[in-house]
Amino acid sequence: MTIRELGDICEANGLLLTEIQLAKLNKYAELLRAKNKDVNLISRKDEENILSKHILHSLSLTMLTIPGVGFEIQSRVFDLGTGGGMPGIPVKIAQPDISLVMCDSIAKKIAAVSEFSATLNLQTVCITGRAEELAKKKLHKGQYDVVITRAVAPLDELLIWSQYLLRKKGTLFALKGGNVEPELERALKLQFVDSVEVSPIPLLGYDEFIKEEKKIVRVRMV
Repeated sequence: MTIRELGDICEANGLLLTEIQLAKLNKYAELLRAKNKDVNLISRKDEENILSKHILHSLSLTMLTIPGVGFEIQSRVFDLGTGGGMPGIPVKIAQPDISLVMCDSIAKKIAAVSEFSATLNLQTVCITGRAEELAKKKLHKGQYDVVITRAVAPLDELLIWSQYLLRKKGTLFALKGGNVEPELERALKLQFVDSVEVSPIPLLGYDEFIKEEKKIVRVRMV
């Protein structure tokens, strides 16, 4: 996939990106590929498919053709287990008005993400730590409208970690794959969960996420 093809798919799905935004996404892909030689940020076999498998996948959280996703203006967003900066960095590039904190327990990954943010001139906060520990600190407790995460942990664990980070009636968006029914059953038993919805990712002009059974799970807290 080229950056132009990615832009066309995004536009077909209600996300119109400027040339500057597309250039930043392309630069991010280059930075990620280069840094992956020293720090394990993504699978080596995916290095030639960063735009499709990783960046477009992250951007699905902002696609207007997918019901229930997207972020309100100036939302405070926490990227839990960001790894190499996903889904946070692509989402921040697409929606620069959000406030974004990216967190990972591995210092080398956060150092890389901080470097990416600086190079791309993105206003983000990058912190090393475990979400369950950070949530106990006043600086983060109940401070976020949305938690986003991608391929980090089972849904019920993500919710237990996120509950103290989120404000009342906050939302968790989890990018998932495969059969999520057992996770959903456990999640619905948690007393602080209000509702759980699962959406496939049927992008116009790109059907690989449907073939791969990729999904967006949206959980609203009480």
